[in-house]
Amino acid sequence: MRRLLVITLAALSAGCVAHPQGRQPYFGPTLPLTDIIHQINERNTAVTSLWSSGTFSAHLIDPQTKKKTDGDGDLTLLYQPKKDLRVVGKVLTQKVFDIGGNDDRYWLILPTEDVMWWGYTRLIGQGRASQLPIRPDLLPEVLAVTPLETDLLKEPAPTLRFNNDQDCYMVTWNVQLSDRWAVQKEVWYDRATLQPRLVLLFDPNGRVALRAYLSKFQPIYLGNGKNGPQIASQFDMLFPESGSKFSITLKQLEDSHNNAPNGRSFAFPGDRAGVSRTIQIDE
Repeated sequence: MRRLLVITLAALSAGCVAHPQGRQPYFGPTLPLTDIIHQINERNTAVTSLWSSGTFSAHLIDPQTKKKTDGDGDLTLLYQPKKDLRVVGKVLTQKVFDIGGNDDRYWLILPTEDVMWWGYTRLIGQGRASQLPIRPDLLPEVLAVTPLETDLLKEPAPTLRFNNDQDCYMVTWNVQLSDRWAVQKEVWYDRATLQPRLVLLFDPNGRVALRAYLSKFQPIYLGNGKNGPQIASQFDMLFPESGSKFSITLKQLEDSHNNAPNGRSFAFPGDRAGVSRTIQIDE
């Protein structure tokens, strides 16, 4: 016991106090929310489109049947603000998923399971999206490159906390329901870089619908030897309700590639999905 006490006092006197996850707490000056949003928007407004190749690792679980779809392979990601997103994954030459969305609809296609789920964007929150292995309507939020609303009183209304231990800003967005206020989203931004490190999306009951860790920030290539803003290239996602895990690594980030993305990039597949089972989430 005495030996333990001596060791502890020695560590304290040397300034070697243990800290969670190896981070040293920060107690210096911080920015107000208006300045944080302004600086984030300076970066995000420069992201007008995105094309990227990369890889994925997927462990998808159908909440209804409990059937699992696992795979590691190559992907292509296309994005345009604010709802336009398309992620297509292949193992060798076989397509294993097609995830997409636009201002009108969103969808998830699993060709190996011969099924497509889809819903209307305007009806998000009114259907059975929780019955999907992963939520396509949530993925644009994970990229964290959409410009933020500057009216701080407009719903979803942002609030700010600072986490001294993690040295990051924690911004939550809140909406007013019929009987209470609810947190819709929380993003942790690194204090020094204002890059997003963690994205949490919540259901109306405060349960996490999606958790995503963001890392490995790289610039977007704009052509002519110029680089644009840096964004995350590694996304490690968990969908707690289904138990699905989905990780993507972007290896080549460009604002466009062979004229993609374009309007056709985000067109709803419809009858061209190539599957026999179609499930409308909000029917």
